Amino acid sequence: MKKHLLPLALLFSGIPPAQALDVGDISSFMNSDSSTLSKTIKNSTDSGRLINIRLERLSSPLDDGQVISMDKPDELLLTPASLLLPAQASEVIRFFYKGPADEKERYYRIVWFDQALSDAQRDNANR
Repeated sequence: MKKHLLPLALLFSGIPPAQALDVGDISSFMNSDSSTLSKTIKNSTDSGRLINIRLERLSSPLDDGQVISMDKPDELLLTPASLLLPAQASEVIRFFYKGPADEKERYYRIVWFDQALSDAQRDNANR
């Protein structure tokens, strides 16, 4: 078994790292004494990307958490919600909490959709 691990390791060591949209840490926290949060996203690819961002409120951060409606439509805002990110570039996304100022924990999911600009142009041409 050990004989096969070395050739396998050597085989995979020659694979270049995957290039993709880097959104940083999976989890981010906004303390109760703050109402803003910033996340830097990076495009490590060699082509521009169209990025759309959507927010969902969750009943729980666990696997069985369900998407629930926000108390107000402007409970959590972000800017920009969509952007064109050039190759090898980065951008700061800002989140603004405008909901109730109480001691209740709330959970949100940030949903990132990214698409190569060449794919987006092809999709628009087919419409």
